[in-house]
Amino acid sequence: MGASERVAALRRARERQARIESATARTVKAFTNLERAVEAKAQAIERYDERVAQAEAMSESETAELARVCGSAEAAAEILGLSARAVRRVVKTDRERRGSA
Repeated sequence: MGASERVAALRRARERQARIESATARTVKAFTNLERAVEAKAQAIERYDERVAQAEAMSESETAELARVCGSAEAAAEILGLSARAVRRVVKTDRERRGSA
């Protein structure tokens, strides 16, 4: 192996090392971005779940209030287009929640 061949082999090795370092940096950055995205998604889902839970609680509370104002679960059910059983279940759940709060 002549001097020029060794120089060329060394140049190729340096180029390969530079490509490896560049690919490694891009891969690490991609993994970091993925971790951030997964965390952001988890936080967004948590916020969404909290909003849904709050909306469900408000809906149940308002349904129970309508049943109280109407004087019966059957009347509230007819207004809402729900079954009386469903309204009674909501009233019971609301009563339990208020009792434990």
